[in-house]
Amino acid sequence: MESKLTVCVCLVTLALFYLIAPGESQAGKEVLRDQQGIDQFVCTRDLKIEYDFMNGPIQCGQDQEPIPLGWFHERPPRVKYEKAEKDARYLLVMVDPDAPSAKNPEMAYWRHWLVTYISGEDLQKGIPSQDWSSVGRTLTTYAPPTPPPGSGRHRYQFLLFLEPPTHPIILTQEQQKHRGKFDLKAFLQEMKFEDPVAATEFVTENAGDRDEL
Repeated sequence: MESKLTVCVCLVTLALFYLIAPGESQAGKEVLRDQQGIDQFVCTRDLKIEYDFMNGPIQCGQDQEPIPLGWFHERPPRVKYEKAEKDARYLLVMVDPDAPSAKNPEMAYWRHWLVTYISGEDLQKGIPSQDWSSVGRTLTTYAPPTPPPGSGRHRYQFLLFLEPPTHPIILTQEQQKHRGKFDLKAFLQEMKFEDPVAATEFVTENAGDRDEL
């Protein structure tokens, strides 16, 4: 029984790390269609991300339509995770695995947001957009989606991790200089993180120029 459980945990772990892998061969909707089965691991339904133009949290899942790019602004979303441990601390990261395009993700991951030391109690209640300046420790300030024109559909993934109790969470000087080419897997391993406890994603695109990158 124990060996079967170990195999199961390993498979889930591999899937979770593959789910945030950049696209490889095709652009736009075809990549999203090919990876929908994997992206279902992102759609845990437990992490609630809601922008102020929405009537509810992001609906992550198959056949999701792109959110119009013009609806986004400089303010971060509201974040809620009701299953958070009250006295624990969490890390939240938002990344684009399709930068500059799903066909050619040479800049992935593009790091849009990284906040550490988030109180589990705050997550249980829900953190409004205007409160993020006083919540946790921001290592990367929030930046809204910025897909290049003609680059097809981009996934924007939010991943929530339980922080290890004793390991300091930092970015290197090089990581602080650049948001692009962020090696998320290496960062998580270096900082002693386990798998995400919750995750979600949305899709948007810049349709200003239809020529794919």
